[in-house]
Amino acid sequence: MGLSAQVLVNGGNEIAKLSKSEHIDKAVMEIIYCHNTVDPILDEERDEYEILQIGNNATKYGDYGSFRLDSTIMTLDSAKITRSEYHKLYFTYQPGSEFVFKYPAQQKLMFRGRVFTDYYIYSETMPAIDWTLSDGETTICGYTCHKATGDFRGRKWTAWYAEEIPMGAGPWKFGGLPGAILKLEDSAREHEFEAVTVRKSNCPIVEEEKNLFTTTREEYNSSLAEYMNNPAGTISGSELAPRNADGSEKKLPKRRRFYNPIEKE
Repeated sequence: MGLSAQVLVNGGNEIAKLSKSEHIDKAVMEIIYCHNTVDPILDEERDEYEILQIGNNATKYGDYGSFRLDSTIMTLDSAKITRSEYHKLYFTYQPGSEFVFKYPAQQKLMFRGRVFTDYYIYSETMPAIDWTLSDGETTICGYTCHKATGDFRGRKWTAWYAEEIPMGAGPWKFGGLPGAILKLEDSAREHEFEAVTVRKSNCPIVEEEKNLFTTTREEYNSSLAEYMNNPAGTISGSELAPRNADGSEKKLPKRRRFYNPIEKE
């Protein structure tokens, strides 16, 4: 068993209560991607760094800040980390809350994510994308990559995969090509993943032990869209809703958050 640290705690000198996590595999390779997302409604774009850990039996894809936070925690004496120390680490690395776990032998995929303050998990069969291999080459991180195109849940994608890395893995839920996907973009250019680092690894792949609500992909995506399009509607009536001096709930404006889902259907 290992220790994970994905739950925010308030500052203080008390010892932080870190969640336990299970080591499900050991990574033999890691690929760090820059994920560029465009929100056409807000007319904004953002870059986030995400990491794919590839093991012999499982893969994990998630936010690079989460990986760095957990890696730092593993170098410390977890029994002595105070809440204030953890609070500082948390805001240094700004960890995310969405993770994709794949188990190729079982053809199973597990997705973990958060809507507002609640954490969810759902499982599904690993997507079978009908890729079409095409002519075309490019070089990414020193690897010669070949082109492939395919449709996935409402978007048309172009992928560049490296046969020199004989693992049919890729960012997020993508994979199934004759090599690791090092670049991926949709036809609307609203999502682009590009590898910036490819390296060997012997780091553990961990899955945090946390109380999660079991749901379905459709229900999770619907709840997340509702929250991101109108956070005030979710916060209203909850314990976290801001209050006036007389105790009445403040009315929050309807304000959309930055949001553009990878899956459109």
